[in-house]
Amino acid sequence: MKTVSAAKFYADTALVDDLSQGDKLVVTSRGKAKFVVTKGNRPRMTRELAEQRSVGDASGPKFDSLKVIQSLKK
Repeated sequence: MKTVSAAKFYADTALVDDLSQGDKLVVTSRGKAKFVVTKGNRPRMTRELAEQRSVGDASGPKFDSLKVIQSLKK
């Protein structure tokens, strides 16, 4: 666990990027811990995950973006 001041945390964004998975970074202000940053796994976007997060009726017609772009060219 690494401890940094709030000013250094906001000034240096690479601090979070340099963390390994599961490592913690404690951000302090005036000597007191304000919040803890933990780096975790980012989920890979898969077709199934995208369909779960999509808005609208899944059983309805699928959106064809290529058809929309082709109609704009006309």
